[in-house]
Amino acid sequence: MKGNIFLLLLAYQLAMSLTARILVLSPLGPRSHLNSMMPMVETLAQKGHHLTVVTPHSVKTQAPNIRKIVVKELLEFVDVEWYDFKRFNILDNTMGIFHFFLTTMTSAYESFMANKEIQEIKHNKDYDIVIMDAIVNDFAYPLVDHLGKPFIFFDPGPGTPWNWAAKGASHEYASIPPLIGTFSSPMTFTQRMTNAVFTEALLVVRKFYLLSTLDNLAKKDFPLARPIAEIEKRSEICFINLHPASSWPRSLPPTFVPVPAMHVRPIEPLPEDWQSFADGAENGLIIFTLGSNSRVSSMPPHIFQTFVRVFSRLPQRIVWKWEKDNLSKLPDNIKIVDWLPQQDLLGHKNTRLFIAHGGIMGIQEAIYHQVPILGLPLGRDQNALLLKASQEGYAVKLEWEDLTEDLLYKSIQRIVNEPSYKGNATRLSRLMHDQLVPSREVAAYWVEHVLRQGGTQHLRSIDMPFYQLYLLDVWLFLFASLSLVAFVTYKIAAMIVRRLAAPKLKTQ
Repeated sequence: MKGNIFLLLLAYQLAMSLTARILVLSPLGPRSHLNSMMPMVETLAQKGHHLTVVTPHSVKTQAPNIRKIVVKELLEFVDVEWYDFKRFNILDNTMGIFHFFLTTMTSAYESFMANKEIQEIKHNKDYDIVIMDAIVNDFAYPLVDHLGKPFIFFDPGPGTPWNWAAKGASHEYASIPPLIGTFSSPMTFTQRMTNAVFTEALLVVRKFYLLSTLDNLAKKDFPLARPIAEIEKRSEICFINLHPASSWPRSLPPTFVPVPAMHVRPIEPLPEDWQSFADGAENGLIIFTLGSNSRVSSMPPHIFQTFVRVFSRLPQRIVWKWEKDNLSKLPDNIKIVDWLPQQDLLGHKNTRLFIAHGGIMGIQEAIYHQVPILGLPLGRDQNALLLKASQEGYAVKLEWEDLTEDLLYKSIQRIVNEPSYKGNATRLSRLMHDQLVPSREVAAYWVEHVLRQGGTQHLRSIDMPFYQLYLLDVWLFLFASLSLVAFVTYKIAAMIVRRLAAPKLKTQ
């Protein structure tokens, strides 16, 4: 009996030594960020690890080894209307992002640190590794630094300039358009120059204005904390949602690991009422939603009426996500809902078109299920992603301010009736399905790799100053050397010419 108890205790200790306590921080991330991370979280849980997920949203999982800390007090900072239904403007978009970041993160920090469960995390330091949502959660870096454990970036998008900078990766200004810009690839000289100058200015403003403000704010709770700009550089791995089907391809250092489209999945059976509506769409089904972080119902009345008039002229059935119960009678082919099983509808055989704002997750779901897109960007990275989609030939991008009944109707007819849009979506879907290992398994492997190896120092290149990284000192030396050789050669040649010319002058 005692022997059996000993073996059980030994087995328990062995199991615990092979599993880790993982903290997943996304205290200010929108729901789309959580949806992007959860496949990785659930895969790690299936492998026996114990995870704590910090988020302002409800977490839909039944795994017993996933603890949920829902910081509801931060939801008011997430659930704001950061967008408008206007033409995309890079300067307004950037200033709006920084204003949102600064005002929201400084206010959210106080609520975050006042949470009792966050205080427990701070005092107990009871984790082996931290996975950090790398967008709009900068105020949480002092806590990560305080815990003193390895941490991993998780970027739910295709990579931000500050993540590239933190890990010493090349920005590739010549070939990769800015994520919040209006350029496609290849870029003109002016666009490449704008890309470089604008992004470098963005990084300077973020470091010396936004991050310094957060550093000062955190001193009362973390007096020994290092500057956030230094903490960022300590990340072991950066997971990025980067796939050539949805984003511009680029070269990556070993510490950047693409884990694209973890959230996409095969379709599941629809609820009976949804199945009946979709099956009855003999002329096709169109899905209209602006994602989980924006509201279609906040659109101006004249734009709403434009959509109603156009939809009433179409033979297709429309599923329209609308968050308010304030609509009068609509045409019979329109189904108004405040929630929809998006992936299962996109994968239905009758679906012909996805009208969306161009968020990375919606784009990847449309590609996965072979559905063309009509895109109307609201801001942030959506314009750049839709430019890429348009160039690939499976999407048409429109601007809200240009929207007329005639333009909207013709754009829908063009996408639905021209086979090239469906064909290009199918081509890219095959590319997205062509995986050696599912992205969630790749992410889980690298988390465990960091745990096993104690970090990724073996993958990091030497941290070099800017002028050394881009060989500016070498090019300057070569230019100076060649200039000196040219100057000396010129002087010698001039002296020889004068010597040869001297006897002739004497004779004359």
